[in-house]
Amino acid sequence: MQTEGDHVRPKQRRTCGTMDQHRRLAHLSPEYRCRRRQIELETRDFTARFGGEGLRTGVVRIPVVVHVVYNTDAQNVSDAQIHSQIDAMNADYRRTNVDVANVPTSFEAFAADTRIEFALAVRDPQCAATNGITRTKTGTVGFTLATVDDVKSVATHGADPWPSDRYMNMWVAHFTDGLLGYGAFPGGPAALDGIVIKSSAFGTIGTASVPFNLGRTGTHEVGHWLNLLHIWGDDDASTGICSGSDECGDTPNQGTEHYGTPAFPQVSCGNGPNGDMFMDYMDYVDDNAMVMFTQDQATRMNATLSVARAGILASDALVPATAAHTADLWMQDNADDTGAEPDPSPNPMWISDDIWVRNGPDGLTNQDHQNPLGEQQNYVYVRIRNRGCQSAGSQSGIVKLYWAKASSSLSWPAPWDGSITSPALMGSLIGSQAITVVGGARQILSFNWTPPDPSNYVAFGADKAHFCLLARIETSPTAPYGMRSPETGNLYANVQNNNKIVWKNITIVDTDGDGGRYADVMVGEFGGKDRAIHLVFQTPPNRGHPSLFDWGYLLVEFRGALSKWCEDRLKGKGFDQLADGRLVIKRSGAQFQGLPLKHGEFGTLHMLFVPNGRRAVGPLILELDVVELDAKGNRLGGQRILVRTAAGRKRPNWDGQLGTFDGVSWTPKAQGHCGC
Repeated sequence: MQTEGDHVRPKQRRTCGTMDQHRRLAHLSPEYRCRRRQIELETRDFTARFGGEGLRTGVVRIPVVVHVVYNTDAQNVSDAQIHSQIDAMNADYRRTNVDVANVPTSFEAFAADTRIEFALAVRDPQCAATNGITRTKTGTVGFTLATVDDVKSVATHGADPWPSDRYMNMWVAHFTDGLLGYGAFPGGPAALDGIVIKSSAFGTIGTASVPFNLGRTGTHEVGHWLNLLHIWGDDDASTGICSGSDECGDTPNQGTEHYGTPAFPQVSCGNGPNGDMFMDYMDYVDDNAMVMFTQDQATRMNATLSVARAGILASDALVPATAAHTADLWMQDNADDTGAEPDPSPNPMWISDDIWVRNGPDGLTNQDHQNPLGEQQNYVYVRIRNRGCQSAGSQSGIVKLYWAKASSSLSWPAPWDGSITSPALMGSLIGSQAITVVGGARQILSFNWTPPDPSNYVAFGADKAHFCLLARIETSPTAPYGMRSPETGNLYANVQNNNKIVWKNITIVDTDGDGGRYADVMVGEFGGKDRAIHLVFQTPPNRGHPSLFDWGYLLVEFRGALSKWCEDRLKGKGFDQLADGRLVIKRSGAQFQGLPLKHGEFGTLHMLFVPNGRRAVGPLILELDVVELDAKGNRLGGQRILVRTAAGRKRPNWDGQLGTFDGVSWTPKAQGHCGC
């Protein structure tokens, strides 16, 4: 073991080539310097405008292609090892890694779910099916930091990248000088864009070796690809310890990098008593010692996906090509939907991210959903895709957008067609627009919408402000309007069976962690007959991070027509009744059975979410689906409620960095670059 300053350095230590490559490009290329500074300005602008909204409500899934460049059979990593790397990054970026429990108590409230996922591409640049993996045998025995970019070109005995605006390229190769990897910052040449990782630091099985065998080299380098900086700001004795910044206000100012497995705390730059956040993925510690991102890091990465890497959001690389490579307009029901009819995913049909509302006209820049505001103009955005190949040409259609007063189940065509006006207008057409989309592309349409006066819905206890949205693509002027399955009164089945219909019924509930928050779910009978319904409270599979029921309690009060169920009988499971009549939902899967509704009756579940305070969960989006079932147990519809938890409070000395990163280098706060 060797020691340097306050850090114990093992013989084998993490080496990242990102800053070396960045400085080389910045020295050689004025274009790169200019683009980097522009990206930093755009990132700061996005963060200033939207960072206060907290974590994004939707999930971004990035298509990945892995290029294996090997000289020996042992370096030719297996498909299973590649999948283990993708799995490791998904766990780390979604905060579902088991070892997030190792975050010190002082930093628990800062460990964030970034809402970013990764998946191997299923469509290659020529629109052919792929497993997202290429393999190239090279005559080069090993690469080095000086020759690392040779791995990115066939001409230099590597593998050519796939288009960097549609794929995240990852190269796996052997390095002989100790380099573990590097991730290219956005703004560089397309031919060099991507991540490079040493085969012995890639994935969690096979050639992966201790102490870099948990896939965290990939997690770290992808952070650079998404414009994250090293947590200590890359300052050193020559530039002034504690003078650099990672441009994230919720990470403590830190003197320099850490190696190995440091003991907590490690104090520097006056950041005691808790010290450096060395367990962050952007430090240099061993794989088993790095376990978290922060909310500001998540915000910076999502800003990058909205500005410098926005092309990835429009990629078709995760959508299988149509069997005959024909044009096919469609919209996505959920993150797992690939356009198949019917949609085979187990996810609800009312959570489409291809419809989103913004309170201002900024939905092309920020493609994340906000709750609509009543009696003022909102902006609704609809994303239309064509899953055919580019060679298939284009397809045209009419996009129709509707609103309805949100309910746990809705029929078709009422109330969307405006035919239900009592006790208030329950839905209507917002607008129609013609569209033509070429194969493999997508377009976004914008609709202006002023929701009705919220007070119209007070009389029957409904949530005054919540509405849901439905979008349909009609490619024929006559029934069935281009739909694969003719539409019936069962809206849920219509959406599931046709990739040209999507539905959004989502409520966002913000919380600062200091008290409860409210949401309402309206239950109504639009189908024309009396019936008894069942309501189920479900949390989606959380894959490791806390569920809503880990975070707190859910209290339910019945209002309107539903109150008689509490008076007459309480049938179901997974709940207790309090003395004041409210019900405490105890777990996912809790169910109310046999709620009677007559045609035209409406009632409301008034819900209170109360944190239990047992432990800090950090910034997360906690999800709850209230699902309506028929007597046979079939889904009729539902509403998703997103409870957004807050990050921990920042300490004053965390924002004490003396330097600012302008995209190229660090400068004193009083100075800055102008132009390129």
